Amino acid sequence: MQFLFRVSILFLIVFNFRVPVFYNSAFVSIILCTFYYIWKRGSIPFTYFFQRYNTAILIGTVALAFIVFVIALLHHTDIASAREKRMWIEFMMLWSVVYALPLLIEGKESTALEELAVIICYAFAIQGVIGLIAYLHSPFAQFLIDIKPAEIKEAYAEEMLDNRFRFYNLSGILLVELTAAFGIAFIAFFWLQLKSNHLYMIGWKKYLVFLFIFFGTALAGRTGFIGLAMGVGGWLFFSYNKVFIFVKRNMWYIIAFSLIIFFAYNFLLTGRQRQSFNNELFPFAFEWYYNYRDYGKLEVGSAEATSQHYYHLYDETLLKGHGATAFGTGVFGYPHSDAGYINTLVYGGIPYLLCLIIYQFLYLIHPLTITLKNNSGNNRIHCVFFILLFLYIFIVDIKAPAIGYMHNLEVLNLVLGSSFLIQYYFRKEQGELSR
Repeated sequence: MQFLFRVSILFLIVFNFRVPVFYNSAFVSIILCTFYYIWKRGSIPFTYFFQRYNTAILIGTVALAFIVFVIALLHHTDIASAREKRMWIEFMMLWSVVYALPLLIEGKESTALEELAVIICYAFAIQGVIGLIAYLHSPFAQFLIDIKPAEIKEAYAEEMLDNRFRFYNLSGILLVELTAAFGIAFIAFFWLQLKSNHLYMIGWKKYLVFLFIFFGTALAGRTGFIGLAMGVGGWLFFSYNKVFIFVKRNMWYIIAFSLIIFFAYNFLLTGRQRQSFNNELFPFAFEWYYNYRDYGKLEVGSAEATSQHYYHLYDETLLKGHGATAFGTGVFGYPHSDAGYINTLVYGGIPYLLCLIIYQFLYLIHPLTITLKNNSGNNRIHCVFFILLFLYIFIVDIKAPAIGYMHNLEVLNLVLGSSFLIQYYFRKEQGELSR
């Protein structure tokens, strides 16, 4: 029950959906944590706010929000810009997860990183379950739409009919942001496969978790599959010579799950539900396969369209930007662009892009320094996967603004980075590490 409570707390923070009276679910998590601390501990701990890693990120987030504000002010554009609002939302979410850390790792300090990675996987598996149920049961899907804010309902009404299932989730983040977050869950999942014996990530449980994360990604979008590819790549980097042994040990699980999926698809789903999978979900999630089958080309429409969102920028734009984004049409003579790097440069030029890169380094530099100091097997694994997390957000930014913009990605990076440091220093104090 306590594990489920921890998963619920992280779920409320990461997905940050609208809640009546409380405004959003991250505030609900703060209230629940406060009640827990008072009831269980008799006091409210602020322990991890003083961890250098967390402090640097929180201060960096405030500094970046100030920079966004100054850019808009200097260009005489709307100072209540979308980017500034998002930075303050990100700060609130980062603050809430640091506040929740004592609860999330209570009694698990020596395995904090593993514990948080498992909690992340379960939170996204639950989101996948919610999405799958909504896809199969229309009244539940309509309920999820009804509780969303008006602007999201408008977007849902305008979305292509075949892709409306991308709104079937209990989340305040949608579309590219949501599927990008699933990519982090994939990386965390394969990270765990290299060293985890966690009670909730062994045997059939891990296959079930993977399955629901996979379905959640398919329903949210395709960007998350980049995280899947990177996670598999990281796993193979350390275990390429053990793949045959892994398959041999897990053969019965693989066969059993394949048979269960086959049975469920052919005998439990109605004909209409199977038709929806065949005509809507599968062509969307596996577009590259359908394009190869029908046209002999390994292409994805959104990936092909991304190149159209990149174009030449004037020197003035590169030097100082314009205090606005390239969303929409006719912004300072530039066409509409969804691309993250284009929007960053149009907003604040190369100086702003450098600020974002420095900000992102705050999530990597301390964990990476520690892993490089101690060249043990586990730390080599940690080093590679922290680098994958770092690179992943820059890859996502090719498609849509991600660095300093997709706050759910930053929350997940902070959770993993901070838990690693907690685990490292706890083991060092206990004399379990040589240095």
